[in-house]
Amino acid sequence: MVIVMISVALAACRGGGDKPAASVPPAKVDAPVKEAALTTITLTPEAETRLGIKTATVDRRAIPRTRTVGGEIIAPAGAERTVTAPFAGTLESPEGLPTVGTTVTRGQPIFRLVPIAPSERDARVDAERAVGEAAARQEVVAKRAQRAEQMARDGSGSKRAAEEAQAELAIANADLKAARDRLALAARGTTASGAIALEAPFTGLLRNLHASAGQTVAASAPLFDLVRLDTMWVRAPIYVGESADVDRQAPARVLGLGEPAGSEGILARPVAAPPSADPSTAGIDLYYALANARESFRPGQRVGVRLTLRGQANTLVVPRSALLHDAFGGTWVYEAREPRVYARRRVSVADLVDQFAVLDQGPAPGTRVVVEGAAELFGTEFGAGK
Repeated sequence: MVIVMISVALAACRGGGDKPAASVPPAKVDAPVKEAALTTITLTPEAETRLGIKTATVDRRAIPRTRTVGGEIIAPAGAERTVTAPFAGTLESPEGLPTVGTTVTRGQPIFRLVPIAPSERDARVDAERAVGEAAARQEVVAKRAQRAEQMARDGSGSKRAAEEAQAELAIANADLKAARDRLALAARGTTASGAIALEAPFTGLLRNLHASAGQTVAASAPLFDLVRLDTMWVRAPIYVGESADVDRQAPARVLGLGEPAGSEGILARPVAAPPSADPSTAGIDLYYALANARESFRPGQRVGVRLTLRGQANTLVVPRSALLHDAFGGTWVYEAREPRVYARRRVSVADLVDQFAVLDQGPAPGTRVVVEGAAELFGTEFGAGK
């Protein structure tokens, strides 16, 4: 028993003499700089006047709420057109045949169609049938446009529907005129070979060629596809449970992928479109139209869509002119701490609404920030100021 107790005592003495190993920190930061320790700029009265410094107050305002979702650029209804052969014949290539993916102008020849001999009479028959079909379509579209116009005047229909019906009528009239022109050409023959030019009915993107030069095609065979790009639609799917929060009558803002969350984007207005939904995601689709004169958007392109929600939120805001962006994407303002004393302060921008920047994080309400001359202060701080 005595031997056992002595052994335990010796073991305890040896264990008590060991010191725990010092822990090694996972990272080492040399000379850390806190936000509160950033450079403070003190200006002389003359320098402040030369830089044109003006300040405004950080405030809380009732700002419309927004939510950004993913969207897809699509061609509007009626913007795609497939041009077909008015009669059977052989295709010829005019000079400078456009390639798929290029923009063609209205009236630009895409193919020449030479009737198959002895098809002069057959060409007239085919052209006459095309005129009859175009006239029937024009009559139906004209009545539809007349009804839409009357409903818009009575208040039972939308003005947009009436405008779309008028656009369809204009296309139907153009088709009828083109069919009559083809009939006249087929009747008298415009060239020695009896060929007629197949032209682009409107300015747009040549999306596909269904035939090639030297190929013999039948009457009504598809030849090429055109799509208008001057106005595009954006489809924005949202969760059906959140649809009541979205203001369907308010415009949206379309953002390119990679743009900052606070970017203004391009204005897109809501349009009436056939309802669509995806049961696998419990989502419904909202549609907006946006101008695309510069062809910045193409069908199938993915974009961000900033939707306007119902109601307003009391949020922290500063004037847009107070914001500064550094080379690493950071957003800053200059806080006026004392007379002629300014310090740079990091902010987090959630949205841009009118002339205000909505902040997730920033100075407290009542703080004065620089709204004119902020860029000059930034240059002064980093040695490039005047």
